Amino acid sequence: MERWLTNLSIRLSAWMEILAGITLMGVTLLIGADIVGRAFGYPVPGAYEIVSLMGGLVIGLALPATSIAKGHVSTDLLLNRLPVKGQTVLIVITRLIGSAVFLIAGWSLIVMGIRLKLAGEVTAVLALPFYHLLYAMGGAFFVQSLVLVAQLAAQRFEQKNPDPQT
Repeated sequence: MERWLTNLSIRLSAWMEILAGITLMGVTLLIGADIVGRAFGYPVPGAYEIVSLMGGLVIGLALPATSIAKGHVSTDLLLNRLPVKGQTVLIVITRLIGSAVFLIAGWSLIVMGIRLKLAGEVTAVLALPFYHLLYAMGGAFFVQSLVLVAQLAAQRFEQKNPDPQT
């Protein structure tokens, strides 16, 4: 079960990281086109709006892969001063709380997306519907929650079956 969760979270995170990279390349190209266009008097209409939406998407999609890579800023000041058992308890508690927070936030984003779709809400300049973005962010938060649970399961598995080679 632990390996299945870990493999699923890694695969979903990798796929989302690729989408985040493609989106970031799109943002870069759009900004470049807008700069060149402005130099010739033809700015890209709605560039600021599109970059804002895509920036949120990049952050959301890259979040699970960043967690797997342990790329977040962390302060181990308290953690390093605790005994091993205390460290384990603190890690378990933070993973469980984090997973719950991301599940609730993901659900809320999906619900908000449904409401915006039903209301016909669109962006101000280009009148683009943006409920798709909320669905994507909600899905990314669900995957983030899965990553935290998989990390928790992997840690529990490692404690039960310590590697004799280390």
